Amino acid sequence: METDELNGVDASRLDSGYDGQDELLRDLMAWLDLHLYYYYTHHRWLGPSSEMKNLLGLVVTREEFEHNLTKAAQRGLPTMLNEDEREQIELATAAVRLRLERTDATISLRELFSRFELDEFERSCVVMAYAPEIDLKYTKLFAYLQDDMTRKAPGVSLCCELFLPKGMELAACMSRFHGGGFVRLFDRQELDKGLLVLRSEVVEFLANGTLRDSGAFRLFDGGARERLDPLSIQENVARQLDAAFTYHERCCVRLSGPSGGGKRFQIEHLMARQRARCVFADLEGDDWREAAQRASLAADLTDSYLCLYHLDRKDETGQSVPPPQSMLEELERLELRRDKRFFLSRLASPMRLRTLTVELELPQANETDRLTLFESALRDARLTGCTTEELASKFRFSPRQIRVACEQATGLARLNGENEVSSELIHRCCYRQSVHRLGELATQVTAGYTWDDVVLPDSQKNLMRRACGHIRYRHQVSARWGFDRKVGYGWGLSILFAGSPGTGKTMCAQVIAHELNMELYKINLSQIVSKYIGETEKNLRALFTEAKNASCILFFDECDALFGKRSEVKDSHDRNANVEVAYLLQQIEEYDGVCILATNLMGNIDAAFMRRITYVVYFPFPEPPAREAIYRGMLPADAPVSEDIDWQFLAEKFELSGGHIKNIVLSAAFMAAGEGAPISMRHLLRAAVTELKKNEIVVVREQLREYADLLDDPQGEA
Repeated sequence: METDELNGVDASRLDSGYDGQDELLRDLMAWLDLHLYYYYTHHRWLGPSSEMKNLLGLVVTREEFEHNLTKAAQRGLPTMLNEDEREQIELATAAVRLRLERTDATISLRELFSRFELDEFERSCVVMAYAPEIDLKYTKLFAYLQDDMTRKAPGVSLCCELFLPKGMELAACMSRFHGGGFVRLFDRQELDKGLLVLRSEVVEFLANGTLRDSGAFRLFDGGARERLDPLSIQENVARQLDAAFTYHERCCVRLSGPSGGGKRFQIEHLMARQRARCVFADLEGDDWREAAQRASLAADLTDSYLCLYHLDRKDETGQSVPPPQSMLEELERLELRRDKRFFLSRLASPMRLRTLTVELELPQANETDRLTLFESALRDARLTGCTTEELASKFRFSPRQIRVACEQATGLARLNGENEVSSELIHRCCYRQSVHRLGELATQVTAGYTWDDVVLPDSQKNLMRRACGHIRYRHQVSARWGFDRKVGYGWGLSILFAGSPGTGKTMCAQVIAHELNMELYKINLSQIVSKYIGETEKNLRALFTEAKNASCILFFDECDALFGKRSEVKDSHDRNANVEVAYLLQQIEEYDGVCILATNLMGNIDAAFMRRITYVVYFPFPEPPAREAIYRGMLPADAPVSEDIDWQFLAEKFELSGGHIKNIVLSAAFMAAGEGAPISMRHLLRAAVTELKKNEIVVVREQLREYADLLDDPQGEA
């Protein structure tokens, strides 16, 4: 093979630059082939017979062993070239360099050389490592030259022998691969084996000129974003970030705040304002070191800033704790071209780093912030049935939760061909964003009743409607009218339902939940009250914490079991019981959501609770007109009903609460269905007598007057 065939660098276009990377790579591969050929001609590693079997590394003949002992040690290819060979390589190198200097086109390989400030030796190693990625012929050549068919990538020693810098010893050249600098471009595991294999991010960048998002990182290009949702809150933090970004020296910026509070959103807006790029990397999990190293490499490849999030760790109990100082110091030492790096974490902790650190904290979004976010997210939609003030009052959401809920609601409305977002739809989408474990301590109750199902005096119904207004108009009273400056706490809504069993307390709890479009959770007292000291308080704390996340209504049925009167302390049991009640008083007062309490024994409620109750609704025992309305209201429109029913007689004769009447009507419906007949007076009368017997009340036949014979019907027992 003639050397002028190998010197395939196009010398006819030295007066112009490269049109693209493909043209550059053709010259570089010809330049590499020239080096490999000269190395082949001067590297006499074959035995006297020059048989291929000796290249397998499995058989060493006596002749080959003696030949290798007498062969001179390698001193690098440049030291073995004659004058003509050296001139050929220098001419090829100068031609590529000259054309690169005259190139205006964006070429990812040249961008990599520039961004990592690679010298000539390092550039040569990158080109050689990239060769097998674009032409498989090099895998065979490298295996042949390294006398090992398993080494299909160039080895460190081969690169050093081929491109040994002038005046440098071979050992000193090989030491450059021990860490730092351009070594980041190569796969660490392969480098430990002595092989140069470019990392996948480098190969992708050289092929495409950029990087796609992966599981390890996400690239955000602030200069290419045409539209970014407006930064409607936290403008003070944005100004502080701008000041840190324009600071003329290297620094670390730590931004902490609640999950979903807008930390990444703030950094995205910062990059958009500065027309810069940023690589976001998730460090959650045990492999955070590898993720951080990959992200830092991606940031340098794309000339981006680096933002690392989810720095918080988990302790042995599974709770989040701030990142350890050692982790922060290791992240500080990451190699980066850009002089600013950003750390995001949910929990704040002091950073004691050598680099200047700027620590900022995003506060929890208050009700005014949430209102602004809801209005911004729903600016292009028409909201009906509720207001953004009501949504901001109910849902103590993070900015991300508000944005996603509103996007889903508006999207579903458009999908259904509707021009407006209904109250039911926006509430349903909001509750999809609620993340809580309330189901472990309470049971969700479906709110299936409305005001039409309630049979109570108008004064009591009006009182409950006023209670609902406490949620709807809370923002107007607290923020717009300035009452939040007078009242620092106690903005929650607590309603006490007091009355005999079966008078409709649970039903009215569902009515309020339905009216407010809120989820209702009935507290499981067995999961709250514990015989062990301190466990009840722990469960209560967990309950109210999860309730805040759930933005729901808490319903304490038979609440006197928890809210009972405190007693005189005679022993440790009395003291612990009083502590539980006092702690519950504190939680009720601090809770800013909705609590509904129901009791059959008003006298057992501790007096201190009454001050913390917003509304008390008394449920009277129903009089005959009310009982008749309950009977009629229990029958659905689709149920077949006989005309022989004497509603007035049933209401006057049987003094029962609404709960008992519900049982009677339901039992009569099943009897009628079994007979294949409409619901009649006979079914209702028999069901009523059975309900009274269940409560040990004897019904005398004479009391039933003209309807007594219905109990003797042969189709059933009296």
